Amino acid sequence: MEEYYKENYEQNPGMSARAGNRILCITTVVMIGIQFLMIFLGVYDTLPLVLGTQLSVILIPIIGALISGADVKETFRIRPVPLKTVVFSFLIILCSYPIVALLNLISMLFVENAVAATAAGIYNHGFVVSMLVMAVCPAIGEEFLMRGVVYRSYKKKSPVLALVLSAVIFGLLHMNFNQMPYAIYLGLIMVLMMEASDSIITPMLMHFFMNGISTLSGFFSEETIEDMSGAAYNVESVLGSGDEMKFALASVGILAVIMIPLVILLIKATFRVNGRKLSDAFQKEEPVYSRSALPEVDDSENILDVWLVIAILVMVVITAMNTFM
Repeated sequence: MEEYYKENYEQNPGMSARAGNRILCITTVVMIGIQFLMIFLGVYDTLPLVLGTQLSVILIPIIGALISGADVKETFRIRPVPLKTVVFSFLIILCSYPIVALLNLISMLFVENAVAATAAGIYNHGFVVSMLVMAVCPAIGEEFLMRGVVYRSYKKKSPVLALVLSAVIFGLLHMNFNQMPYAIYLGLIMVLMMEASDSIITPMLMHFFMNGISTLSGFFSEETIEDMSGAAYNVESVLGSGDEMKFALASVGILAVIMIPLVILLIKATFRVNGRKLSDAFQKEEPVYSRSALPEVDDSENILDVWLVIAILVMVVITAMNTFM
C-alpha cells in the first residue's frame, strides 16, 4: 500500500508556492479589472459585476493548474466525502453563525456593512440566480483558489504558515474591512475541515451552507435589505445605540464563546470519522494513508515572492478604496 501511494505521489506532484502565488495574483488582477471594465462601460447592475468576478475565480485556478502541469483532481483534492462529514460540516456552520455575527458586528462599529447593497441588487434577479451567484459560484471558485491553490501550494514549505496565511489572504480577497474578520475565521476552519476529510468538497459544502443560509434568509426579507441599502447600514442601524447596543453585543458575544468549543469538538470528530489525525494537518509530509501528495519544493523557494506581494498590495489598495471612497 505504501508503495502505491509513493507512486501516486510521483504522478501527481501538485504545484509550487510560486505557481500558487502567480495564479492568486492573476486572479486578483482580473477580478479588479472586470470591476473597472464594468464601470468604464457604464454597467452598474450588480449581477454581471459579481458573476464576472466569480467566474474568473473559478476558471483561472483551473487553467493555471493545468498550465503548471498539475493534476487538477489531485491538486484540488476533488473526491467524495461521507455523509457524516457533510452533517458535521453543516453543524459547524450553524455553530459558527454567532461567531461570524459577532465579528461582523464588531467590524460594523468602524465601517458599514459591505454586503447589504450588493445582495439587494442581486435579489432583484430572483431566488435561483441569487443562490447561484451568491452561494454556488463562491463555494466552487473561492475554494479552488484559496484551499486548492494557495493553501496546498504553501503547505509543503510551512503547514502552520499555510494555514494562517491562506486564511488572511481569504479575508483580504473580499476587499472590504467588514467581511475580512469573519472571512479569516472561516478560512481557518475550512482548511482544518479539508484536512479532516482529505477533500476540497468539504470546505465547498461549508462555504455553500454559510452563503446559502444567508442568501435564503436575506432573499425573503428583501424589503428590509433594500431599505438598509439606501441608508447607512452600520451597527447602530442593526442593534440601536447606547445600552441597547451593549446588551446585544454582549449577548452575541456570550453565545459566540459558547460555540467555539463546539466547533473545535466537531472538527476533531470529523478527523476521527475519516480515520485521520489533527496533528497531520501540521506536518510537511502527507501521512502514508493520505490519497494525495504535496509538491516537491526547492529549499530556496520562498512563499513571499513578487507575485504574492503584488496580489496583497492590490487587495489592500482596493480594500482601502472600498472603505474610504
